[in-house]
Amino acid sequence: MSGHLICLTFDFDAMSGFVARGLTSPTPISRGEFGNVGAIRILDLLDKHKVSASFFVPGTIINTYPDTCHRIAAEGHELGHHGWTHRPPGDLSRDAEILELVRGNDAINSITGKPARGYRSPSWDLSPHTIELLLEHGFDYDSSMMGHDYLPYYARTGDIVSNEEPVKFGETTSLVELPVSWSLDDHPHFEFYKTGETLMPGLRNASAVLENWLDDFYY
Repeated sequence: MSGHLICLTFDFDAMSGFVARGLTSPTPISRGEFGNVGAIRILDLLDKHKVSASFFVPGTIINTYPDTCHRIAAEGHELGHHGWTHRPPGDLSRDAEILELVRGNDAINSITGKPARGYRSPSWDLSPHTIELLLEHGFDYDSSMMGHDYLPYYARTGDIVSNEEPVKFGETTSLVELPVSWSLDDHPHFEFYKTGETLMPGLRNASAVLENWLDDFYY
């Protein structure tokens, strides 16, 4: 496999995703607690094999599990921005999105002594303002979009999208996009939950998910 460059990234959401969906009773919160157990196991595995990775963590979770996040940084992993809460930017006003960026970076700075270089949106969805705001706040890259399967590219801002007209692409920026893919995320494969409007069926066979990931890599 020499010559292949692989990016291992983990979204350490803990209970923040459940809380953002209004699931705040004891059971979903306990499921979020297990996220910290999983993060520690992942850190142990990465340490065993001397592999570096990136962890994207909401600011509320950084402050909930500071010891785990200190360990992430101390062992040479990147601590990336994943919002202050787990609310998608597309659901926020511009001012609220700015506050999420500032508070999330304050939490990261408390661990690493500097703001984040990279951003991954909660739920992998951006607002019309996100790219512009990331540049204003000094980010080098985003990892929330899906315009390629494995090559980085430069993010755009100012697209004009209409149901009745061709898409008019906006300005290409200096913000590097490290694309993501739902097929490479374990959450939709494994996680089961339901709200009044949503059912995430999850509960997939682990071997089938691994096969999917390996096939994508070999492709």
